[in-house]
Amino acid sequence: MKNIVRWLNNSIIIKRMKIYSYLINGRKPWSTGYSLFKENIIRKSINDSLTIDIFQNSLQLPKQYGEFLDERVVEYPWLISRIGQGEGKLLDAGSVLNFAYLLENQKLKNKDITIMTLEPEGNCYWQNKISYLFGDLREIPIKDDWFDEVVSSSTIEHIGMDNSIYSSNPTFREKKCLDYLQAVSEFKRVTKPGGKVYITVPYGQYTDFGWYQQFNAEMIDLLIDTFAPAKLIETYFCYESGGWSISDKQYCHKFQGFNIHETKYFNPNSTKDYDSDYAACSRAIAALELWK
Repeated sequence: MKNIVRWLNNSIIIKRMKIYSYLINGRKPWSTGYSLFKENIIRKSINDSLTIDIFQNSLQLPKQYGEFLDERVVEYPWLISRIGQGEGKLLDAGSVLNFAYLLENQKLKNKDITIMTLEPEGNCYWQNKISYLFGDLREIPIKDDWFDEVVSSSTIEHIGMDNSIYSSNPTFREKKCLDYLQAVSEFKRVTKPGGKVYITVPYGQYTDFGWYQQFNAEMIDLLIDTFAPAKLIETYFCYESGGWSISDKQYCHKFQGFNIHETKYFNPNSTKDYDSDYAACSRAIAALELWK
């Protein structure tokens, strides 16, 4: 028991040291401590009723919300604010919810959750009755009208692209930019009549990054037309100097994404540094709530 307590104390100390390193070294995205700091912000947001109410009602976010942090700080609270209360079958199409601090949230902990992604991951919560499927979201091996809700956050932009960073299977090294529509059709097929699908994607100027693509307005419209929802709510968020804010489709169409892999921190042949706004990844997000 003493060894366990000592290990826990050491683990907490190490995490705090990493966060402190991130803070004193200029809060650079993806530097040491960045992910832990971001997790703390997300954890606080999804468990705070006032913050969830802001996202639920599409109100303006607090000043400097999520400054220097990537789009997960708006995607997760938006999802939690929209997901239904109580029990029900939920498909996580892309494994964005596969973290203990998310699965323990009151909106999720009583749901029958299936997580589907390309390959097995380090996190696995079978002991909490989380089910796992591994495969291609363009062909979901589930019968029609099965799930009450489907979540797909920052996932379909990778479908049909070069997914070698996620899988060693050469089958998934592709250039099929419209294949995300096949996944959208599958999401609708496996959702019960009256059920809901929640999709978020990077949004702005169309950009092919190779391993994912940033959606533009035409791609969003194609997605919506393919799903043909009985009801739809579109929400847009943008990142500018000072943090994330709620926005609209027209304003966000100008934004470009920031690719950390093109900087000198990840590419030894590059001289590129962070942009002046310290964007971590996307500068705009489209969040779609679609009823079948």
